[in-house]
Amino acid sequence: MESFKEYEPFDVIGSVSTNAGSVFDNYKRIYGAPLADSDIQLTEALRTSYPKHIVTAVPASNCNLLDYAAAGYASAELDTTTDAPVRWRGYIFPNRRGQLGQLGDATRFARYRYKWLSEEFILYQAVVCLDSHFPVTIHYVLREADAGETVNSRSRMTDNLIKSIGEWQLADNKFVYVYDNYWMTSRALWEEVQKANWDDVILDKGMKKALQDLVGRFFDSKDVYEGAGVPWKRGVIFHGPAGNGKTISLKAIMHTLSVRKDPISTLYIKAADYTSDIGQIFVFARKMSPCLVIFEDIDTIVTDKTRSYFFNEADGLERNDGIMMIASTNHLDRLDPGLSHRPSRFDRKYLFPQPSLEERILYCEFWRHKLQNKPTIEFPELLCKAMAGIMSEFSFAYMKEAFIATLLTIAGKRTEDNEDDSGAVDRMTSVTQIQQPSLEAWNELQCDNIRAMFDIHPTSDSQHSVRPSEDDLERFEIWREMVKQVKILRDDMAGEASARGTSCSAGVRPEDSGYAETPTTRSRGWNETDTVGGGRTAQPNVHLPHRRREPQAHAVRSAGLCLGSASSFGGV
Repeated sequence: MESFKEYEPFDVIGSVSTNAGSVFDNYKRIYGAPLADSDIQLTEALRTSYPKHIVTAVPASNCNLLDYAAAGYASAELDTTTDAPVRWRGYIFPNRRGQLGQLGDATRFARYRYKWLSEEFILYQAVVCLDSHFPVTIHYVLREADAGETVNSRSRMTDNLIKSIGEWQLADNKFVYVYDNYWMTSRALWEEVQKANWDDVILDKGMKKALQDLVGRFFDSKDVYEGAGVPWKRGVIFHGPAGNGKTISLKAIMHTLSVRKDPISTLYIKAADYTSDIGQIFVFARKMSPCLVIFEDIDTIVTDKTRSYFFNEADGLERNDGIMMIASTNHLDRLDPGLSHRPSRFDRKYLFPQPSLEERILYCEFWRHKLQNKPTIEFPELLCKAMAGIMSEFSFAYMKEAFIATLLTIAGKRTEDNEDDSGAVDRMTSVTQIQQPSLEAWNELQCDNIRAMFDIHPTSDSQHSVRPSEDDLERFEIWREMVKQVKILRDDMAGEASARGTSCSAGVRPEDSGYAETPTTRSRGWNETDTVGGGRTAQPNVHLPHRRREPQAHAVRSAGLCLGSASSFGGV
């Protein structure tokens, strides 16, 4: 690789190399003492070491210069001679079983020689702390002041570089805007959303149809709103116990909007601690209109501190045309009535209750269909009703856990048997490598058959219990293991309920409790309810990235090596 001295524009930098070495000393001093705002201190250290340069700080989550270089649009050469890097060394585990891992770095401080087009820059990457507790990765771009510029002005060439990176990031639209106390784009979330589809959402058919129509109808109805003289905006709340379909329904909605002929952007709100955060969210939403804004755990976002400000932004003097808000919550009763009972903010609420007996049967049939081509797992149709019966009070999340635990237990037992390796591997494959079927097409064919076979009606389980004998069930290994796993999970539920001082049957659906609901208690168990009248309702259930803050160990990408973050270290 060419030596740094051969780059003529940097000859001047060589004359201050003795000072440049002090940057690491400052970095060490900053992090070896109580922190206030280390960004200010490090910026001052850079200006002292490079008195003829303009220092521009760029959050890596906003415009990542190393990503841009790794994509081939610039070059970034790690410089370990001018300043000492600070990095963690570790083993990057493989993405897939059977592959080998590799060594990788998590860089906290480093200096790079950066070249874009014919222009050259100095780039420092540093993990710094803001407000004494919030570690973020900052890219400090240093560029000698050109004609007409001063060291305290903006650098036109650096601005051009940042703009180019921003346009590159937006070029393919394969990302979701995420607000987690600041705006960022997430390609990982976009990729997760692309895997979601309505075929995999198990809900009452009426509710699923309502949700499918909900968002598309809004974004296609601008003329209708304008013709009626009402603002083109909407807000709905998804609520109910955790694990009953709110998250996957949100992902399916996001996917539907992303593949429209005229794609609609989604703004995903994870955390907004201050009124200034609420302001930034709505300012950006108005710029991106038409758009969908999802508030994860809205009870943690709209707090006593931010409530009034949120209300003013949602339906104050500012126009919010083209903005649809979906808030999710697991605890509707904790929401302020100004959220849950004010039509101009959130005018509809959708309940995601514990699954009914019929929905549990459909879910068991879903798993049976996934396993039907695996001859080592005997799962006849008669088991579905029996399994659904012993999983009353279970959410879909608990049911999924029961199936996974059952299959893993079966696989473990068979592996321990004195059988040849190929047989064991085949059985493990049959359990772990299950292809996802198209549930929608399957439902259309099977739903009527299930109802007819078990004489299912929306009444109590006891009124249509058609169960095979215990001997018929016990001969199936998957049933025997399922009974054990359900008991373990039910004991866990009881323990958690006891710790909270509540009953583990608090979420039991009426049809599972031995009585039929009347239209006044719940109409078909799912329909949306008006915000006018009724009791207060509860909070969110979308958990994408975990809330706990970790020091951001951004990628080291140089000399063809591209490392992202996996655990503390860069992942391939």
